Parts: sequence; C-alpha cells; structure tokens
Amino acid sequence: MRLVKFLRSVFPADPTQLIFLGGVVCLVVAPRLRWWPSGLGIAPERLADPFAQQVQGLRVFLLQPISFAGVAGYFVCFWPGSRPLRRILGFICLPAIAGLCLMFSRFLYLAAPSSSVLEGIGSLMAHKMSWAWSLPWKLLPGFHFCLIGLSLVAIFTSRLVFGIAALPLSLPGDAPSTAPDAVAWQRVQYLIWALVGPLYLLSSLLAIITIGIPIILSSRIPAYVQSDWFPRFSSVVEGLLIFVVISWIAGKEGRQVMWKTIRLPEPTYAGLSLAIPIGIAVLLSTGRYLFDRAQWVAHNFGNMNPPQFGSYFTFPDPWLLLVFFPALFEEMIFRGLLQRRFIERYGIYRGIFLVGIVWAGFHFVSDISFSRLTETDVLLKLSWRILFCLALSYVLGWLALRFGSILPAAIAHTFYNILVMSGFGPQFLGKDTVLVALWAFLAWALFRYWPVQTQDIPEAAAATPGPEPVV
Repeated sequence: MRLVKFLRSVFPADPTQLIFLGGVVCLVVAPRLRWWPSGLGIAPERLADPFAQQVQGLRVFLLQPISFAGVAGYFVCFWPGSRPLRRILGFICLPAIAGLCLMFSRFLYLAAPSSSVLEGIGSLMAHKMSWAWSLPWKLLPGFHFCLIGLSLVAIFTSRLVFGIAALPLSLPGDAPSTAPDAVAWQRVQYLIWALVGPLYLLSSLLAIITIGIPIILSSRIPAYVQSDWFPRFSSVVEGLLIFVVISWIAGKEGRQVMWKTIRLPEPTYAGLSLAIPIGIAVLLSTGRYLFDRAQWVAHNFGNMNPPQFGSYFTFPDPWLLLVFFPALFEEMIFRGLLQRRFIERYGIYRGIFLVGIVWAGFHFVSDISFSRLTETDVLLKLSWRILFCLALSYVLGWLALRFGSILPAAIAHTFYNILVMSGFGPQFLGKDTVLVALWAFLAWALFRYWPVQTQDIPEAAAATPGPEPVV
C-alpha cells in the first residue's frame, strides 16, 4: 500500500528511535504541566515559615533541570557524538532525575501530613513513609510525564548499550545527490533544534520582562497587562523576536532565501488564499446548521423555534488581523526556508511532511503552557497538533510552491488563525476531527488535481543506498 510505504519512509530507519524521541517530548512538556494536585494543601505549620514561603516560590527554578534535559534530548537526537551513552546519562537522565527529586522534596517539605503528639517515633515514620510512597501518584501530569519520559529514554538507552539501537535519528531510503552544501545544511540543523528546543526561552524572557519584573517591583499586576492592546501586540513582538533569532541562525544565505520568497501574488491567488480557510469554516458551520435543522424537524417541529442560520456565524474581532505578522514570520521560516531545504534533500512529499512535524514540535510548549490538562488531554492535544500541522503544511506548502511566494500561504495561515482564535462557528463533539479531515482532503485534492509544476520544485537527484541522517 502506497500510504504505508510513504509513512515508513518518513519514520526513523530504526523505529525504536521513536521511543527515545517520545521520551524527550515528555521531558519537554513535563515542566509546563501541573505538579501540585488541587486537593493537597500546605501543612499548617509551614504557612508562617519564611523558608517554606521561599521554597514555595522556587517551583520555576526547580523545574529548570527537567527543561534542560528535554532540550538536551533534542540535541542528542541529532548530535549524539562519539559517546552517545555518556551524553544521554549526563545531559538527559541526571538533570531530569535531579529536577524530579527536587520537586518531590519540595512536596515532602511543604505538604507533610499532620501528626499526633500521641504517635510514637516508629508510627510517625511509618505514617510519613506511607504518605510519601503514595504521593507520586497524586502529583498529576507533570510528575507522570517526567517519569514516563525518563522510562522511555532508559528503554532506548538499554538497547543502545547492547548495540541494537543507534543515534542520530535517520530515515530509511536514498540520499539525494543535490543536497545543500554542508555549511547551509548545518545551519538548518541548528535552526531545527532551536525551533523545537530552546526557542521557547524567548517567550519566557519576554514574559519576565513585561510581567514578572513589574510584579516584583510593584507587588501587583501592571494595568497594561489587563488592557485590550497588550495580548494583541505581544504575539506580534514575540513573533518578531523569534524571526530575528532564526534569521541570525540561518545566516546570510538563509536570510536571502527567505526574503526571495516574498513576492506579491496576483489578486486571483490572494483570493484563493482567503477562500480556502474561510470556505472550510463556512462549510463546517453550514453543515452543523443543516444537521441541527434536520434534528429540529425530526424531533422539535412545532415545539421549539427553529435554529437561526445567522447564529452559526460570528464576525471576528478586526484586531485579530494583527496575527498576520506572526503568521508571515512563521511562513518565512517554515515554507520560505525549511520547506525548500527539506524538499531539496528529501523530495516534495517527504519534505513537506517533515516540515509539518517540525512545525508541530515548534508549537508543543505553547500548546500546553499554563494549562490544567490531564494526562489524556495532553496526549490528545499533542496528537491533534501533529495532525493539524501536517494537513495545513501540505495546503500551505502547495500555495507557496504553486505561486512561487509565501504570501498566499501567509494569508491562508492568518485567516485560519483568526477563525480559530475568534471561535468562529458553533462548537460540537468531533469538530476537530471534521476540521482536520477537511484540510487533509483539500491537501490531497490540490496535489492530485492541480499538481505543482516540476520546474518549481528543487530537483532531487538519484539516490545512494543506506539510511539518511535526519539532520
């Protein structure tokens, strides 16, 4: 089956490398999840303790070793060095275990169970040990994901020790002969690692400067944080900072490639870029209206007022047009530079698929930050992020290749974000499934019936046997 063959071509040559990569992703997302259950309070004797108050505020700092382990895990995926086992143990396992122990010790200190003066020392110790033993299973997603991540890394490491697994990540198939020069591809390697790894620190730094420091200095939330303009412009500033850093990593040649992809499209192309996301959203809302109308006719005719067609559509806030700038920056990076490099190295379909994976990984941290998701919710959210990014990657990639400019893709990306952020249309069970299916079907139809001209695609030359490094 062609689909199975294609999927096998975009998965690592050694499928067990997915175990290691999955463990790294767990370590990346773990610090952003809940680490304190709602039903567990601070021990009364600790409430007035100044040292306990300081320990309580150290959560962000105590989680940094786990964050470091996740970012280092991505690095080891791509650059394991001559002694990968040493890097895994020193850069991933030890920091993650240290962070886990620090967070666990924090809980033991702050939330120790109350004891009776009538209890003997032996009984008291047994009580505390029993409570401590049961505590990890109450600490919710953050603790669990860190533990799962360490377990997956340990499983892969054991295979590495016995010589039945290897790093770096590699894809099966043939290596194209027209790969970019070594310097340009090395910059792409660092760019990919920065996008999925340490780049989130820019967002954290921006939050510290604009919110954290003012709160420390004034002991209250600044008024501008609660204003309407702050969230609207903060995403633009954040996107600009990310673009500046990525442009620096990409180097002069990479910057030239990105800027060359900005060409004014013809009005027809711009109209198509608008029609795609708006048409899908309207189709989804219209379909829901027709379904509700049919249900009303079958069960509530004459008893209730019929569904109103206009209530299934909402006009987005015009301020949301500002998301064009973050979308443009992303398109310059992912469709302007990465897509070109990946297609040159892997071919059009594999290249766009891999760009979609990197694009999804870029959003992982922001998807689950400041959330109160359960373990199942986190897995579903990350899975849906991958599916959405893959479907959109093919549609946006088609627009960029077909019209020789990333502006049509940026326009479609912008209005997709606007419609999602504005909550356009009614919410219903299975909406995400239908939405990703529509985008995936559109991607298939575009490449099937309006294929990209071969002269617009960087040619992939004959292959040489053997697995090809991902980066």
